[in-house]
Amino acid sequence: TDAQKLLSQYEVQAPTVSETPGQYQRELQVSLFAEDSCTIYYTTDGNEPTTDSKLYTEPILIEDGTVVIKAICVNKKGIPSLVATKTYQVEIPIEDAPAVTPSTGQYTSATQISITVPEGYTAYYTMDNTTPTTASTQYTGPIDMPEGQTIFSAILVNKNGKTTQVTKRNYVLNLQ
Repeated sequence: TDAQKLLSQYEVQAPTVSETPGQYQRELQVSLFAEDSCTIYYTTDGNEPTTDSKLYTEPILIEDGTVVIKAICVNKKGIPSLVATKTYQVEIPIEDAPAVTPSTGQYTSATQISITVPEGYTAYYTMDNTTPTTASTQYTGPIDMPEGQTIFSAILVNKNGKTTQVTKRNYVLNLQ
C-alpha cells in the first residue's frame, strides 16, 4: 500500500557487522554494512553516534583491548536508524618468558648468549641484574658473554607493547 511505501522511507535499518561480537585472540577488522542509500557513522569511544561522528569508509581495526562500536545509518532524507552496539574483546595471547641459551653455568671459553625471538616480538636485555624494559638494550643478534660473573635478563615485547615474564641466567666466564 501507499502508506507502507511512505512509512518505509522513514524506517532505516541499523548497520550490520562482519564479525560476531565477542572475545577474540587475534586482531579484528570489523566491516559495517547498510542499505544502499544509507551513510554509516560510528564511534568507538562509547558515545552515541551522530552525523558528526566518524564516517564509515573502511573496516575498523581492533588490535587489543575492549572496543564498543556504536553505529547508525542515515538515509538520504537525513533520518537515522536505531544505534547498533557491538562489543569486541581482543586479547592476543602473549608468549611466555623468552628462551635464552646457553643455560646458567660456568664457562671457560668464549661463548655467545642468544635469545629466541618469535615473529611479532622484539627482545630487550640487561646484563647488570636489573629488569629489562623497552628502554634497555634491544637484542639484534648473539652477544659475547662478558668475562667474570654476569646476571643476564631478557624480555620479549609484542607489537602492542605487552611484555613477557623475565628470563634470567647467571653466567660465570673464566677464560683459560
